[in-house]
Amino acid sequence: MAWRRRLGGVTLAVIGVLLLLLPGAADNYVLYVMTRLFVYVLVALGLNLLTGYAGQVSLGHAAFFAIGAYTAAVLAERWHWPAPLCLLAAALFTALVGYLLGLPCLRLSGLYLAMATLGFTLIVQEMLLQLAVLTHGSEGMKVAPASVLGLSINTDVRKYYLLLVVTAAMLAFARNLVRGRLGRAFLAIRDNERAAAAMGVNLAQYKTIAFALSALYTGLAGALSAFIVGFLDPQEFSFFLSIQFITIVILGGVASLLGSVLGACFLIFLPELLAGLDVWQALVYGLIMVVTILFMPFGLSGALRRYAFRWFGMGAEPIIPRRLGH
Repeated sequence: MAWRRRLGGVTLAVIGVLLLLLPGAADNYVLYVMTRLFVYVLVALGLNLLTGYAGQVSLGHAAFFAIGAYTAAVLAERWHWPAPLCLLAAALFTALVGYLLGLPCLRLSGLYLAMATLGFTLIVQEMLLQLAVLTHGSEGMKVAPASVLGLSINTDVRKYYLLLVVTAAMLAFARNLVRGRLGRAFLAIRDNERAAAAMGVNLAQYKTIAFALSALYTGLAGALSAFIVGFLDPQEFSFFLSIQFITIVILGGVASLLGSVLGACFLIFLPELLAGLDVWQALVYGLIMVVTILFMPFGLSGALRRYAFRWFGMGAEPIIPRRLGH
């Protein structure tokens, strides 16, 4: 068992070194794609905490993403807050919104909860258009580059390192959460709410915490995306963006932090690899997604874990992924 743990540690160390050295070997476009990947990983981590671990299906994460993005942009534009405070405020405010949204959704589950969160997405998108005084409405909103400790994050290399550090920190934070008491409570609620309540788990408290944590991750991702892209268009934060987010979790693996990373890689890298297919790109992309779901029902992380056990007798996480809704 000791050599297996060392092998896992060495693997993570190698990946970390490669990511640190990547800007020296990649062009600006590759770095831009990687920053997008990190943003999607953050969203997937938050959504997996809510849907994968706590069992609460959400189609409202495009709204949380938009709230985080516009909160950071407005604070930077109107009150000239420094970027770190904008990111922190955006994450905390989005977490508060997620907590408040979780309160009326306590008695909902499954499709009813999904429809309620979908309605929330539509409301937020309309508010972005109507509150033109703050959001500039349909014209969109420009966002100045972030500045951290006097260093302007205005190059692709600096943006890459900023996202890398934040994503690594939030991934470690999520890992500690799911391995602790909070994670065990989430899993108990997901598996059987009545049994969880009988064991003393406060359903209302933990469900709202799950919403708040999930919104915090997504709001932070939205705020970072605003500074990275430099422009916000309210039309981008639609229902289809929420579908993209939930697709990451399903493809990567429900209740798996590794699945959040793998699902985001799948969604970001595959279109880039298929870019040369022109009009056939969408067809091939869809077929690959269907085949992946059919032959890997527990997601990419589940398949990787099974082969890792077979080849090396080891796995990435102790929690076995589940199918969504099971």
